[in-house]
Amino acid sequence: MISQKLISRNYCGLKCALFSLETKCVCRSLSSQISTITPVSPKWSASSKTHDWNRAVTEAEKIVGYPTTFFSLKCLMSEEFTNVAMHLRKLVGTNHPILKTAKRLVYHGRANMQTRGLIVLLLSKATGHASTCSDLNTANTTGVTSRQQTLAELTEMIHTAHLIHKGILNLSPTVVPDENTRQDLQFGNKISILSGDYLLANACKGLANLRNCKVVDLISQAIANFMQAEFLGEHDKQGHPLPVKGASLASWEEKHCLAAGSLLANSCKSTVELAGFDEALQAKAHEFGRNLALAWEAYSDLQPFVDISNNPAGTKFDLVSLPVIFHLERNLEKVDAIRLQIGDDISNFDYKSLHESIMVDDSVLKTKKLLEQYSQKAEELLPHFGSSAATKALSNIINSIRE
Repeated sequence: MISQKLISRNYCGLKCALFSLETKCVCRSLSSQISTITPVSPKWSASSKTHDWNRAVTEAEKIVGYPTTFFSLKCLMSEEFTNVAMHLRKLVGTNHPILKTAKRLVYHGRANMQTRGLIVLLLSKATGHASTCSDLNTANTTGVTSRQQTLAELTEMIHTAHLIHKGILNLSPTVVPDENTRQDLQFGNKISILSGDYLLANACKGLANLRNCKVVDLISQAIANFMQAEFLGEHDKQGHPLPVKGASLASWEEKHCLAAGSLLANSCKSTVELAGFDEALQAKAHEFGRNLALAWEAYSDLQPFVDISNNPAGTKFDLVSLPVIFHLERNLEKVDAIRLQIGDDISNFDYKSLHESIMVDDSVLKTKKLLEQYSQKAEELLPHFGSSAATKALSNIINSIRE
């Protein structure tokens, strides 16, 4: 039984740390911002696309019977994560990446990371179960077996662990010369390493308990692919990816198929395997997960160029995102100029100038078309999993990220 007191204590500790961070940042910048305050336009409220996403996710949660926060509750119940929540307070003011990751885990909305497990549960319910399913008797009222539910939880756990590990900073004396600052950030690195390793260890234990060698192999391959993706391309001294000559749609697909695509695709294939279906339907599930993951990545790459209210001029964006790649393919001479300006640290790069250049060509339009292609391929695969409320929910989620 879930301990309500323990969950409450963990959430309170985590939210207190995040609230302290936000309050400190607001107080620090208020004096500099107050002179530039302008009347807020009525359009400042959430966009219709955000509404479509939130509504699609809410309806999907009702179908599978679990809120997206369900997957983090088991981790939050542990005493280890109770201590992590308390230690996060010590990082307030350091701007360590783990604070942003923790915030995205706790607070909801369009940036909510905990949607991959929901996709796995929806696909589980949509496909149903073959007569060869070994644990059909464990299926609950939503039509999902205990092993499929565990797989969805493990998918979220592995993805979260990867995000936490990605936040580890390079803290050599040449990068962070101030010793006090370096010691504070080193503490954040330790929390990131231990938290991520703890989640991966629990995920490995959960995989073994599924007692299905094929599923273990598929998810293990996804974990390995996550690591491989981090070594593709060139990076600055903090591990931020840098543009290179020769970057193309093919190289972008390779990287994101190894990263987000592999986990979602293999998790979708695994849940169909656990349901007892043959390799043909498993391949369809794998392709569905791959295309949906790539659509998500293309959508994320578009945001700095289409959601101007949340990404004002000068906001940092991924320098190997699709609009940048398409722009540099037509302007190869810019690659050397960009790399010269960056050096080994992107922190002082002029994002505004590059953003303006991208907005005047067709790079954004090409990215939108690619997003539509991935979304359409994913939706075309849905009939293979039957016609039900679950497949309709999957369709709604796909359409909510279409531009």
